[in-house]
Amino acid sequence: MQYARLLKEVRSCRRDMLKNRKTFWENNRKNFENNLKLIIGSQKKPKGWKIYVVASNLLSDKRVMPFDYDAWSSTNIIGATKKQGFEVMIFFNRAALEFLSRPALLTLVLHELRHVWQIAKSPKASLRSLVDDNFSAKLEKDAESPVKILPGEIKKEAVLEKILYCYDSGGWNAARKMVYFMHKKRENMYGGGYLREMEKEEYDAFINAQRKKSIKAFISYFN
Repeated sequence: MQYARLLKEVRSCRRDMLKNRKTFWENNRKNFENNLKLIIGSQKKPKGWKIYVVASNLLSDKRVMPFDYDAWSSTNIIGATKKQGFEVMIFFNRAALEFLSRPALLTLVLHELRHVWQIAKSPKASLRSLVDDNFSAKLEKDAESPVKILPGEIKKEAVLEKILYCYDSGGWNAARKMVYFMHKKRENMYGGGYLREMEKEEYDAFINAQRKKSIKAFISYFN
């Protein structure tokens, strides 16, 4: 993947977020499915396996925010025999993702594609992770490995966009919930094994901006 191009997109995204975030979110929603296709299409997939991609929302009586439990995405086995076929389905949750730019989508998409490779390597091991928390944490830690080596600015972009989206949707209260999820909660979700998504320096920048009641101060930290 050409990180230089994505880093250029990051700089463009940050300019757009300063100008008109409403338009920024709308454009990301319009391009969501195409951005998923571009990222997935740029990655190597296991030979002999068919990958189905679903981008949708879970049925819910309430609006689901990116920090809610129901905002999860998942990669699952459809079949893993000659008769049933070798097939995987990736579910991308629109509630947590559709507002993100292409660079910001990268962290989650790479994580799920790593699960595809895990399934192809050992379907039984992937099924075991559903009933064994320790083994699940091991696979999640491995799924985070391609995310861990991404350029820092790409990971920061995901953090910034998620917090700003929550701020625009529900003010400081919603933004605080997103910050808590990324800085404190995420790494121990489900069976564990996830990276902490928000670094201490970013957390401190948010707290400082909140004290000043200036979301622009938080954006400035990233520019």
